[in-house]
Amino acid sequence: MEPRERRRLRKRGILLATGGLSLGLVVGLFLLWLNMTASSFERWLAAAALTFVVQALLWLVPHLGWDERLSWDPHYLYTPMLGAVLILSVYVYAVPEARLIVLMCWFVALLFVVGLAGMFEVAGLSAAMASGYVVGAGLGMARGGPGALAFEVMVTVVFLVVSLFSGVVFERLKRERREMEALRNRLAELALTDPLTSLANRRQFENSLRGELARVQRHGGECSVVMMDVDHFKNYNDLLGHPAGDAVLKELAGLIRGHLRSGDLGSRYGGEEFGLILTNSSREDAAQAMERLRRLIESHPFPRREVQPAGRVTVSAGVASAPEDGVDYETLVQRADTALYLAKSAGRNNVQVAGWPTRSSGASAGPF
Repeated sequence: MEPRERRRLRKRGILLATGGLSLGLVVGLFLLWLNMTASSFERWLAAAALTFVVQALLWLVPHLGWDERLSWDPHYLYTPMLGAVLILSVYVYAVPEARLIVLMCWFVALLFVVGLAGMFEVAGLSAAMASGYVVGAGLGMARGGPGALAFEVMVTVVFLVVSLFSGVVFERLKRERREMEALRNRLAELALTDPLTSLANRRQFENSLRGELARVQRHGGECSVVMMDVDHFKNYNDLLGHPAGDAVLKELAGLIRGHLRSGDLGSRYGGEEFGLILTNSSREDAAQAMERLRRLIESHPFPRREVQPAGRVTVSAGVASAPEDGVDYETLVQRADTALYLAKSAGRNNVQVAGWPTRSSGASAGPF
């Protein structure tokens, strides 16, 4: 999830929590109006002011991007929950007659961290809430409010026991959430990865190239696309079988992966054809890089390579570059594919560049 989206969800959660706390303030005000509490309007007003100040600060943190600086709270989880502990503890002190209702509200607050907090987090936060409850109730009794120390201790113990049971459930939900995220990431990876070669598939190639071309159009620069095909691959498959052909494609994919830079992309475009995206590469750079790769493949000791017409496994490649050859996906791929066809027509085992003179088989890549 993008940082901007995370901040939006965090701010929405805080606003929702503020609405719930505001409802609690309304209940407290209603009790004052009915003379069902020994509290005063001044204490209620102080609790309301604290609520909106704390919630405003908690909302401001993700709004300004400060949540990204909280290395100890990467999910922005503990900070809002500790703010809730402070506010609810003040409510216990301000309206002691409703303190048990306030304590039950804690379990509603825990719903905001479901899937993120586990056993230890829930236990730690609930212990903080229990401490705040004891302090708030104790201060309330000290000023003559209702309650008995033994009863409050018993309530606190029961609260902690229930919290531990909740923590077990939260731990399970957290584990299931991690498993679901791992499964979702794995499915996303499979949707964009060729299962045989572990290179990107055609869908990922298309998405990445469109994104790279959009970058070139917006910010300038250049990029190159390469369409590459294994020469006489049908002959290899017919003589040795498809499992042997698959093994060659996997080994070839390893050579491609090791030859590309970190920002480049290698993909299996279909069958024995591969598509490569070379970022920030001119025609000349791409031609030289593909010539080095062609020679590497030509000299690589593939299994049973002697069955091929040239006695070795070779590739032909066509190169096209943006913006010289176009800045839209269809045009650029078509130019690279045309260059690949010229490489096949020129005897295979060579690299052809769109807009350059045709070179014969095995010739070095260059404009002349």
